[in-house]
Amino acid sequence: MTKRAYPKVIARIAGETTIHCNGREALTLLALVERGSKGVSGVDFPGGPAYRLGAYVFDLRGMGVGIETGSESHGIGTHARYKLTTPVEIVAVDRGTASGVAA
Repeated sequence: MTKRAYPKVIARIAGETTIHCNGREALTLLALVERGSKGVSGVDFPGGPAYRLGAYVFDLRGMGVGIETGSESHGIGTHARYKLTTPVEIVAVDRGTASGVAA
């Protein structure tokens, strides 16, 4: 069985604080930056829903990333949609490739 490779991310929060995250927190941060004002919900991740998305958002908030939580209705209930409230600049991403770190 092959293990899934998760990225390692270095990011600058609001032009000041630099954070390092990896794994699912890194995937969540990359998705938040990529989706911009659209935000992300659990179903926006490739490979299926991110079932613990709220936990990854909690961890990122603990690192100083500003993230707001909104609620969206769907056919059988509601789900959360998360959006960045602070500017985040991705400094480097290491996806575990042979070439190493790519900006």
